Amino acid sequence: MKRLKKTAVLFLLAAFCCSPAFAATARWTGKGETEKASDAKNWRSGKVPGKGDYVIFGQLSSRNCEWDLAVTLYYFSMRREYKGNVRIDARALTITENMNIEGGMLDLQTASLSVGRRLYVGRKGAFDLSNGTLTVGPTGILVDAGGTFLSTGESTARIMSAKRNKYYKFVVGKGNIALSNPAGTEVSGSQGVTLYSKAKVLQADYVNVKQLKPGKSAVKVYAAPGKKKQAEVLELKGWTFDETVKKQSGSQFARLSPAPEPIPAGTAEAAAQQGQPGYTGAEAALTAGAQVPGTQTPGAARIETAIVGTLPVGAAPLAVEEEEVPFAAMEEYEKASARAKFQPYLAIQFNGGQHFFQSQQGDLSGNLNVLASVAVKHEKLGPDWTLVPVLSSQYQGTKQITDLVGGGTLFQERMSHSLALRSVHQMGPDWKFKPSIGYKREFLKETRDEDWGGGLFDYSRPGFSLELEHAYSDPFSLSFGYDFYHIGFVNYRSLESIINDSQGNSMARELAGESVLNSYNHSLSFFGTLKGPWRSYAEGGVAATLRLFPDQHVVARSGSYNYGTRRDLSSQLFASLKFPRELSSSWKAVGGVRASLGNNSSNQNSYDAQRFKYLANYYDSLSFKAGVDLNFYRKLAKEDRPLELSFSATLGRMNYNGRETQAASGLYRGSKVYQNEAVVGLGLSYPIAPHFRWTSQFGYGRQTSNQDFEKLYKYNFSTTNYKFGFTYEY
Repeated sequence: MKRLKKTAVLFLLAAFCCSPAFAATARWTGKGETEKASDAKNWRSGKVPGKGDYVIFGQLSSRNCEWDLAVTLYYFSMRREYKGNVRIDARALTITENMNIEGGMLDLQTASLSVGRRLYVGRKGAFDLSNGTLTVGPTGILVDAGGTFLSTGESTARIMSAKRNKYYKFVVGKGNIALSNPAGTEVSGSQGVTLYSKAKVLQADYVNVKQLKPGKSAVKVYAAPGKKKQAEVLELKGWTFDETVKKQSGSQFARLSPAPEPIPAGTAEAAAQQGQPGYTGAEAALTAGAQVPGTQTPGAARIETAIVGTLPVGAAPLAVEEEEVPFAAMEEYEKASARAKFQPYLAIQFNGGQHFFQSQQGDLSGNLNVLASVAVKHEKLGPDWTLVPVLSSQYQGTKQITDLVGGGTLFQERMSHSLALRSVHQMGPDWKFKPSIGYKREFLKETRDEDWGGGLFDYSRPGFSLELEHAYSDPFSLSFGYDFYHIGFVNYRSLESIINDSQGNSMARELAGESVLNSYNHSLSFFGTLKGPWRSYAEGGVAATLRLFPDQHVVARSGSYNYGTRRDLSSQLFASLKFPRELSSSWKAVGGVRASLGNNSSNQNSYDAQRFKYLANYYDSLSFKAGVDLNFYRKLAKEDRPLELSFSATLGRMNYNGRETQAASGLYRGSKVYQNEAVVGLGLSYPIAPHFRWTSQFGYGRQTSNQDFEKLYKYNFSTTNYKFGFTYEY
C-alpha cells in the first residue's frame, strides 16, 4: 500500500505536468537565439510549453515573442511587468481555462484562438483581434482596469462562442475599446456588447452582430448616476445584424447609423478609416484613452449613458436605464472566476490469497486499500496554489510482524483510516512550498476474535508537515522537510498483564504504566535527485526524528524510575541508483540498486526483575539494508499503460547494542542481539480494461536471530504469501 499511496500523491502533486486542469508552469525568459516560442532556450525550464502547461510572461523578460506553437495550454498569463509584444503565428492556439492580458500586447494576427472560460484584458495589457478568430467560453470577455481591446485588421475578424447555444458576455468596464476594422468585426453567439459608464470607446464601428441570445440587446451602454445630461452622443457606424437580433438599442446619447458599403481592404479609403497610414493597434494600446486618429466619434468621450429598447434607425430614443451599482456584470465575472476546478483521483487495490506464517497455513484472506482525493485549484487563491485533500483506508487480513514498542509484535489483522489536506504553492520558477495537515487512526488485532476498536495497540496520529522543494535542473530537485506528529495509544494502559512472568515479576519495567508509549515526534528530512553515471539517475536523502515520551520514565540501575523521561533520536541515510534502458520498440527495463543505514539512540534502559538484570541502552540499534530491483515494461496495443513485471530482493541486518541474547529459558548469555532479514518479491500487473489492472504478487521473507527468548518480541520467523487481485485507478 505504501507504493499505492506514494503513486497517488505523486500523481496529484505532480498533476501540473500530466493533466490539462493542473499544469506545469512555463515562464518566458527570452534568452534564446530567436524570439520564437519553439526555442527551448527562451523558457526558464529549458523546455518548450506543452499540452496542459501554464504559460507566464512576466518580470523575467519583456522581449517580444513570436508564438509559433499549435498547442493546447491550461492557462495563459501576460502579467503587468511584461512590456513586450506576443504575436500569434501558429495556426491555432487553445487555452482550456483563462487567458489574462495585464501587460504587453497580444496580437492574434490571422490565427485562431480558443479560450475555454474567460479572456481578461486589464491594467497595462492590450489585445488585438487583428484578422484572427477568437472563440470564448460562456464567461466571455472582460476589459477592465485600464486594459485595451482592439480590432485593427484589414479582413473580417471574428468572435465566436465555444459551444452552441452557450452565449458569452462581452463587457467593457473601466477599459478601452477600439473596433476599427473596415472589413468588419463579427460578434457571434454573444449576450451583446455591454459598455459601462467608465468605458472609453476610441471607436466601435463595422460590427456584425449574429446569433444574439434571445431577449438581449446587441449593444448596451450604461450611464453613471446623475450624469445623463452631461453625456455626449456616441456614433456607432456600420453596425449590421442578422435575424436573431430583435433589439438593436439607441438613445439620444448613442446613435446607430446606416451601414455603408464595405470598404475594400488595402485601399486609400481603408487607410483613411484607420487613421494615419502608420497607425497600429499597439499605438492604440499606448494611447490608453486618447482618441484614435481618424475616428468619427465626437470627442471620443467616456460613455455615460445607457442604450435600451428596440429602435430602428432614426426612431425616438427611449428612457435612459440607470447603471447597476456595483457593476452587476463584473460581479458575475468575479463569481465565475472564483469557481474551483477539480481533478479527482481514486485508487482501489484488492488482493486475495493465502499467507503462511512459520509452518502454520493461514486461511484464505485479502487486503483492501482505497485512496480517494481531489486536487483543487481556486482562482481566489491565485494560480500558484493547489489544495489536495486525501482520504485513505486500508485493511490487511494477513498476519504481520510490526515494531511498535522496540521489537516485533505479531498481529492477525490490521485496519487504518487517514485524512489529510495537502497543498502546493508555486513560489517561483524553481521553488515550491508544500504544507499539509493530517490525522490517522490505526486498529490492530492480536487475535481474530478481538473486536475492532478494542486493540491494546490501537493508536491515533495527528500531525502536520512543511516541505520546500527546489527544482534546480528539471526534472531533478532538492527538498527539505519538517514533520510533527503525535502518536497516542488510545486503549493502552499497562503491559504488565502481558510482560509479567508466572511469579508476577515485571519483565520490562519501562513499559508498565499509563500512556508510556505515547510520543511527540519532530522530524527533519532532506531528499534529492540527480543525474547519475552510465545513463542513470540517483535518489537519496537523510532523515532524523526526535521522539519524546513524556510519560515513560527512564529506568535506573536499581530497577526504579529516575526523574528523566525517554528520548529517542532515530536517523536514516538512504540512496538508490536506477538504470532505465530501452530494450526494443515495445520493451523497456529499469534496474536499480538501493541501500539504507539506520541508527536509533535512546536514553531508555530495561530491567528484568526476575533475574535482577539491568540492561543499559536497551533500545539502541544500528541497521543496514541493501537491495536490487528489476522492472520490465511492455507496451500493449490500444492500452495507455503497459504490462509490468517486477522483481525485488532485500538483505538486512540489525544489531541491538544494549540487548543481551537469552536462551529459550530466559538465561542471559552475554553476547549482543542481532537479527538478519531476507525478503524476495515477484509481481505481475496487466491492464484488462480502462483504469483496471489485474495484479498478482508472491512474497517470501525470513528473519533469523541469535535471540532465542521470544516472550516479549518475535525475532525468528518466516512468512510466505501469494495474492491475486485487481487495481482500479481513475
